[in-house]
Amino acid sequence: MAKSFKVVIVTPDRTAFEGEAVSATLPGQAGYLGVWANHAPLVAAVVPGLVTLRADEAGNEQRLAVGAGFVEISDNVVNLMTDTCELAGEIDVARAQKALERARGRLASMEADLDRERARMAQARAAARLKAARRN
Repeated sequence: MAKSFKVVIVTPDRTAFEGEAVSATLPGQAGYLGVWANHAPLVAAVVPGLVTLRADEAGNEQRLAVGAGFVEISDNVVNLMTDTCELAGEIDVARAQKALERARGRLASMEADLDRERARMAQARAAARLKAARRN
């Protein structure tokens, strides 16, 4: 039986998730980060993306869409502090699809005053929301 560890995901508004997992996949700046029990201590930046928490060896998992933030891993506790977090069941797929299309449209435009980094982050958040909700 795989050993579990505690996962806590907080936003400025709430504790979005608190529970046990046997593995976690988090979106880091250099790519996705895999976490298992007894992981080495780590502090890293998190980018908008999909968090997958495997609850047990049977493959039961929780999928969440998160925004930018930081993760701290120590003593079998993963603390993820992020600006946004939505569990798959909380996501309005139609709204997320519209947000993705809007962000793509803005990035394709030639607006001189467009904040491209903000538009890229909006696109990444919307894509993560769709991945979490659609399980693909």
